[in-house]
Amino acid sequence: MPASRQAPPPGQEKLRLQAELLDLDAKSLRRSYFERHRFGVALAALILSFFVILFWDEVVISLRAGQQGIYWSRFFGGTKNHILLDGTHLKFPWDEITIYETRITAVSGKVPMLSQDGMQIDVEWVARYKPDVTRIPELHRILGPYYGEKIVVPDVISALRQIVGDFTAEDIYTHDEEKLLVLVEKRVKPVIGQYPILLESVKITRLDLPAEMAKGIVTKLLYKQEMLSYDFRIKAEEAEAARKGVEARGISEFEKVSGVSLLRWRALAATTEIAKSPNSKIIIMGTGQNGLPVLLNADK
Repeated sequence: MPASRQAPPPGQEKLRLQAELLDLDAKSLRRSYFERHRFGVALAALILSFFVILFWDEVVISLRAGQQGIYWSRFFGGTKNHILLDGTHLKFPWDEITIYETRITAVSGKVPMLSQDGMQIDVEWVARYKPDVTRIPELHRILGPYYGEKIVVPDVISALRQIVGDFTAEDIYTHDEEKLLVLVEKRVKPVIGQYPILLESVKITRLDLPAEMAKGIVTKLLYKQEMLSYDFRIKAEEAEAARKGVEARGISEFEKVSGVSLLRWRALAATTEIAKSPNSKIIIMGTGQNGLPVLLNADK
């Protein structure tokens, strides 16, 4: 016969029953608590969700490619020296993360300027710059994110005014643009170089002079070119006259030495060449010192 299962002692059975009763009571209490406070729990979850959505942009900051961030803590030391790279970053709602573009930024403008002779010239320009990525915390402390408007634009305009003021309108109109840009960059780069900013280039895209002034300059340049062409023609004629003089002196020397005029010499040379041809011909030689040969065509 199988061994009979021994019943637990009465004390242990009592404890087990008490534990089961306590567990049932706790579950019923929790169930009754949530049933009684179901509206409050739902309201609290709704409020929490609302605040999460409301402050999401204040807590979660995303930096895209070509961007870096600077963390500013309201209660723990202000601007941090470490740089936040592209990616997702978390912060407290009361702190700030300032985003800086590390790619080249272009800024342009059109400014009226005065030349050395007092003529107004409208200059259109474009400047390309970017921050020094190794010194962005310093840039943030000194200038802030709008450093282009504070430093780059005023300094470029100032350099352009100085350069334009050093030349007359005609000089600017006829000056090599590359040389003007070199002068501008030489003046503006040392100034901007004092800050954590890298100036890539400055370009002049357009120079507008008053219509009458531009027309007068063009007329003057055309007249100047015409005068240069006249000078060239005069020099060419002088060279041709010199050549003819040399030729005439050579002919004179030849006639003195040979005792034969150049005309007769060429006629004899031509007659010799004709005599070599196979065609039938009659050549009558002239008499006297100045006589020239006469050619008769025997075929006609």
